[in-house]
Amino acid sequence: MKLKEVLLGTHSFEAMKIFYGSLLDLQVVEEGPSRLSFQVGESVLGFQESSHMENEFYHIAFTIPTNKFIEAKWAINRGISLISRHQEDEFFFENWNATAFYFYDPDQNLVEFIAHHTLDNAVAEAFGSHSILRISEIGLPVDDVPEDSRIITETFQLNSWGGAGQKFVPLGDVEGSFIVTDKQRPWFPDDRLPTVFSIRVLFEGICSARLSLHNGSYELRST
Repeated sequence: MKLKEVLLGTHSFEAMKIFYGSLLDLQVVEEGPSRLSFQVGESVLGFQESSHMENEFYHIAFTIPTNKFIEAKWAINRGISLISRHQEDEFFFENWNATAFYFYDPDQNLVEFIAHHTLDNAVAEAFGSHSILRISEIGLPVDDVPEDSRIITETFQLNSWGGAGQKFVPLGDVEGSFIVTDKQRPWFPDDRLPTVFSIRVLFEGICSARLSLHNGSYELRST
């Protein structure tokens, strides 16, 4: 499964333009009065300005090359502070064989750089914005994880992988996944409770299908 386009809301339109376009040095592929999108390797990340957003935030992850995790901390040199937990800012997930670090963007979205060590994506060149390979995860907080996971699975013929439970189910695969999580389960590593706001996702899946979830907050479409 590959996440091709993800569209999120924002209440910090100009600040997001600077953060993703200048600090992370991502190429702008669309820019309008209230909508902005960036090329993230094989994916496109878009933001739609919304006056209805207050304290809502998202969780989104980006895949980086398996051998460039330390170099990817180039983000720190650009003025981006990493999130620490118990004085650590690097986190290894044994069941995924992956290493990640996290930071915030101007909307306080929980942003993750993750190196999946099962992927054959090592590169020789120095780390830069071109090394951000794709969007690999988008969080979908819901009321009923088993039921919503069942609906997504049946609609798109996806599988759970890497540690499914009653409160947390990754759907997809190592290339890309929906992180279906209970709204009362805090996000790792900052322990904030998830919030719900508009998410639009276009992804490359097994079949062509469309699904609306959480009273229309989530619009998922596969090709």
